Amino acid sequence: MIFFNKKKDSKRMKKIICLFVLLSFSIVSQAQKITVSGIIKEKSSDTPLPGVSVVLKGTTIGNISDFNGEYSIKASIGDVLVFSYLGYKSVELKVTSSNVNVSLLEEAESLNEIVLIGYGTQKKKDLTGSVATISEKDFQEIPATNVENLVANKLPGVQITPAGGRPGAGSSILIRGGSSLSATNNPLFIIDGVPIEGSNNGPGILSQLNPNDIESFTVLKDASSAAIYGSRASNGVVIITTKKGSLDAFKVNISTNTRVSTIIRNADVLSADEYRAVVNTLGTSRTPLGTATTNWQDEIFQPAFTSEFNVSVSGAIKNLPFRASVGFLDQEGNLKTGNYKRVTALLNLNPKFFDNHLKVNINLKGSFEDDKIANQNAIWTATAFDPTQPVYVEDQTYGGFFQYTQFADNPAIALINPVSMLEQVDRVNQSYRSLGNIQLDYSTHFLPDLHVNVNAGYDISRGVFRDAAQPNYFPSDLSGGYIYYANPSREVRNLLLESYLFYSKEMPSLKSNFDITAGYSYNDFLATNYSYPSFRADGTQFPNSEPPFPFDKPSNAIISFYGRLNYNFDNKYLLTASLRRDGSSRFSRENRWGIFPSVALAWKMKEETFLKDIKSLSNLKLRVSYGITGQQDGIANYYYQTGYNSGFLNNRYTFGDTPYITVTPQAYNPDLKWEQTASFNIGLDFGFLEDRISGSIDLYQKNTKDLLNNTTIPLGVNFGNQLLLNIGSMENKGVEFNLNATPVKTDDINWTLNFNATYNINKITKLTNGNDDGVGLFSDATLVNTVGFPRNTFYLYNQVYNANGMPIEGQVVDVNNDGNINAADRYITNKSALPKYLLGFSTSFQYKKWSLSTAFHANLGHYLFFQPYNSTVAITDFQVSQNLNRLYYDTLFRFNNDTQRFSDFYLQNASFLKMDNINIGYNFGKTLMNSKLGLGLNFTVQNVFVLTNYDGLDPESNNGSENGYPVPRIFSLGINLNF
Repeated sequence: MIFFNKKKDSKRMKKIICLFVLLSFSIVSQAQKITVSGIIKEKSSDTPLPGVSVVLKGTTIGNISDFNGEYSIKASIGDVLVFSYLGYKSVELKVTSSNVNVSLLEEAESLNEIVLIGYGTQKKKDLTGSVATISEKDFQEIPATNVENLVANKLPGVQITPAGGRPGAGSSILIRGGSSLSATNNPLFIIDGVPIEGSNNGPGILSQLNPNDIESFTVLKDASSAAIYGSRASNGVVIITTKKGSLDAFKVNISTNTRVSTIIRNADVLSADEYRAVVNTLGTSRTPLGTATTNWQDEIFQPAFTSEFNVSVSGAIKNLPFRASVGFLDQEGNLKTGNYKRVTALLNLNPKFFDNHLKVNINLKGSFEDDKIANQNAIWTATAFDPTQPVYVEDQTYGGFFQYTQFADNPAIALINPVSMLEQVDRVNQSYRSLGNIQLDYSTHFLPDLHVNVNAGYDISRGVFRDAAQPNYFPSDLSGGYIYYANPSREVRNLLLESYLFYSKEMPSLKSNFDITAGYSYNDFLATNYSYPSFRADGTQFPNSEPPFPFDKPSNAIISFYGRLNYNFDNKYLLTASLRRDGSSRFSRENRWGIFPSVALAWKMKEETFLKDIKSLSNLKLRVSYGITGQQDGIANYYYQTGYNSGFLNNRYTFGDTPYITVTPQAYNPDLKWEQTASFNIGLDFGFLEDRISGSIDLYQKNTKDLLNNTTIPLGVNFGNQLLLNIGSMENKGVEFNLNATPVKTDDINWTLNFNATYNINKITKLTNGNDDGVGLFSDATLVNTVGFPRNTFYLYNQVYNANGMPIEGQVVDVNNDGNINAADRYITNKSALPKYLLGFSTSFQYKKWSLSTAFHANLGHYLFFQPYNSTVAITDFQVSQNLNRLYYDTLFRFNNDTQRFSDFYLQNASFLKMDNINIGYNFGKTLMNSKLGLGLNFTVQNVFVLTNYDGLDPESNNGSENGYPVPRIFSLGINLNF
């Protein structure tokens, strides 16, 4: 008999029923899971957005959109999907059907832009220092042979000056006026995390990179942003990153570009008829004039053709994102016989492991350059050679070239035929370079906010320079065959090992978040210089020629410890503080270590209640910073102790019949210290209308002390009469302004504008050893460094003029009134080659598939000494090999002495406005091969025109004299294919 407990059984049944009901709901819920799919587009352009994150809100379930913007995810009716993508406003949508399409709107782009700050990244809205950045999307579709072309004149406070028009020539980069007299004024370059050591041709690395590989170009200008790099950051820091792969669809890009370049203008010299008239009227003809009519500049210059071809492949192999590229450039020179070839290769891998806890970046770059260098001296010679003489003659003594040979009677007419200088000399510089690193970033499993970062890198290069001349080259050793001179080659090996910890934490209860970085870095630099013998073509070695051996192996090392704190309170008040301690083997133990601190504060005024509701104002932030950076480039390794030079084989001392190689001591200075630059910066960032209008204003002051300079010392004090000393201090102060605007942005039209302006004043504030007047453009000094004036100020005679404003030859102001005209009568002009104002303007206009862009820049307030006016000719005793510039013809300058050569009459205001480029393009879109192939065409003119009162070939120079090789006008046609 079975007994039942009704009360207990009733409770048990209720539990069973409840469990059944819950299970039923669960089954029903599972049954309602559906596949939700759709297309994600950019709202302004209505184009698909790949790589958008789609996450089921409140879970970790998610997916990303593919190359066509399509996505799919499992969800239930009523769930909320979160769509997010960098640079766009996140969107949350409730699932109501199986198809959910969404359009994302760009956020205030400048605020959410990720900026590299050295050993990490930061959102631009959280920056406290002065940082300028330009990325791939900002690069106009201008065909660029080097990286500088991508960013020139687009960044405030950054002066990029081309080193002339020679093929393969790079540019100098000057940030906020530079910080040194004789050490380098080049910034420190960091390429994919690897610093480029100054002795390994820091700026030259830019010409060895393929501009099509560049992803971003960031400049750290003030000390608060650059001090994390310590002893190498006084001139600012340039951080360059190259493009990486992604998990997106497989992409292939092929681009080709063809260019033709022509010289914009020639130097204005006398024609053959004008030349004859001057000689017959005023000259003493020691050698008969010729009967030819030769334009020597036309004989040495030519239209030049350039071809460029680039291929890149990116995507992922399973979970291994990659990008690989190869580029080839063949650039002919406008100066005949010149040619530059460059081959570049890149491979970047960036996989992730352990659920994205471990991120790996492998970056490998290589380049080969073959530079056939045309003799630039032919340019000056072409402005001075007799236009009445022919290029070629029947006499084969000098290879069929006309040459003057009367050295004894006419030493001034010993100029070499400029065409022979090009065709009879063969100079080739070949260089190989490999740059790479592997960087590991591990987010620890036990503490995901803690990252361990390890970076190991290298920079290895080798260069060989060969110089050859034909045996009948004038003048030369005529015995033997083709003459070879092999100059020393150089190998450089730089190694890097660094590691840092990064910890970030958000504390909502305290309205705070912060991050801390602490790290260690070791750099080792080794350079090996080789000497090679000189041979004739028949294999015989020149007398006293050196055997091949490594005659110099300079090395140095830097050990560094660094740390940084970023603190954000209430998303309004920001603090950044950094400290670096560097030790360099270039200094003695007493001066080996340096400490470089910085601190910066920022106030997001837009987040305050009294501004937050102003919808038209999207950003307003005040920044203040102070820091100290250093400089050690320009110092020889181990200069603090005595070194010795071994004499070459032709520098021997003979005892009896035995020659001995001489060994001589070098000058040394155990008291040498770093240059140190203290920098103060105050800035304001602003934005209006969702940053449709945005910009910044910065005021800065840089004070550099312990300036390095080679100084003349009394004989017997040291092992030489020149010694590198810390001799003084210098100041740069100025204002920077940057403005970006998007006046029109619709589905069909996008118009953008950029304007930047910089005002900088440079002044030497202290020199312990008096004026340094040993700086010169020519054989004698024309520049001086003195207290109260800019560095390298012109130091000249003050020309006397007549009532008509014409210069009176041989008459200059007797400054000291002693009745004698000599070097003591030169005066400091307060004029230098450093521009006071830098202006840049660019605009881009897109209408549907058409695009039009242009760029201008202006340098104002700088002066150049026009060398062609500074010829050594004297009309009254005329040497017929000299082709007078028109200035002599007009003013009848007749004397050949220092008062004429160094007269301020030749000093010209070189202010200018240049139209850098104009580009028109058409994008056919994905119209071919079932919309899988994209095609774009563009036509560009570079160096369109220049407006200036300067009479030389090119007014853009920062060394006091024009570069010699004129920058040409370039016409180019480009084709771009995307698969």
